[in-house]
Amino acid sequence: MDYLLSNAHVVLPNTTINPGWVSIEDGRISGVGAQAACPPAHAAQHDDLQGKLILPGIVDLHCDMIERMVQPRPGVEIPVGVALHATDRLLLGCGVTSEFHSLSLDDDEFGVRSDRFVGAFLERLSNEKHCRARHFVHARVEVSSEHGVHALASMVGHPCLRLISVMDHSPGQGQYADERAFRNYIVQTTGRSDAEIDLILERKRIAMNYIPANIAHVLAVAQAHDIPVASHDDDAPEKIASWAARGLRIAEFPTTLEAAHAAHHAGLAVGMGAPNVLRGQSSGGNLNARTALVAGVVDWLCADYYPAALLPAVFMLAEQGIIDLAAAVALISHNPAQAVGIAHELGSISVGHAADLIVVERSPDPIVRQVFVAGRLVMRI
Repeated sequence: MDYLLSNAHVVLPNTTINPGWVSIEDGRISGVGAQAACPPAHAAQHDDLQGKLILPGIVDLHCDMIERMVQPRPGVEIPVGVALHATDRLLLGCGVTSEFHSLSLDDDEFGVRSDRFVGAFLERLSNEKHCRARHFVHARVEVSSEHGVHALASMVGHPCLRLISVMDHSPGQGQYADERAFRNYIVQTTGRSDAEIDLILERKRIAMNYIPANIAHVLAVAQAHDIPVASHDDDAPEKIASWAARGLRIAEFPTTLEAAHAAHHAGLAVGMGAPNVLRGQSSGGNLNARTALVAGVVDWLCADYYPAALLPAVFMLAEQGIIDLAAAVALISHNPAQAVGIAHELGSISVGHAADLIVVERSPDPIVRQVFVAGRLVMRI
């Protein structure tokens, strides 16, 4: 069905039109303009949005919520299809039309973070017919896991695997400043015993000898299949310089402002979590995303673990005058799409692009009223 959405506040990549209109034909955006130049309502469906906002569908490059949907409690596992369909509806309600599920290739240290689960999820996506959002996989490769590193090669041919990140959660750097911080996180998230954690820490100490070779293997696999790679939890400019020299162009969750500055100046697309923005602090005590945004060193935001934070964080940034609305919306649409090489198709309200759009009402918190994916109305409230 073709649509004409009129009398709306339309958010474009670099500006806004208010009031304005957007037309959809054959699944693509066929026109955008000011209300004064709105074409006759010849479309099969004409919606007068009465001042609501039209935004590009959110492109979310990192969210691990699916892990909790599959394993809501330690030892409890829900079928992948059930969890995927529930997650699909939740994402649409948050305005996410393209989700890069961040799934870990690890040694089962944290719940379903293993090649077993990633393989099962990719297989499910191969045969999925009922989801309405676009679902991709962001493979988070734990470079201390020999098993996870080498499992990657068997997965990279899947069309849904679109992003790889190189992770090192060894205590003493990155996210975990010391072993105590690592222990606390595992206890909180998995309930493992001290003896089990001791074994994990011992494995990680041994694995440190193989990490450089594992990183080289991951980067070679990614390059051979032309898949973008992100660094993760960088804590020092020296790390950034090393990644940039190896061709990486994305840095997610730098833990210090110095690392974020270095990544930005090296030309890496810097990503931070929307929950961090909304709460005004990192859940792990690392870099405050608002501080990094004020410093001008953040290029995109992601859900991280909570998709409902994306739109409120964006509107808060605009309302507080940190950045204007168009630039704030670009953080969750055009910019992440550009980082992974799909901005020619998704992430902005531009003629010829796929009609992935969301209609948002402020009341005062943002409420997603309509969602279009490839021109199809997949949700209306």
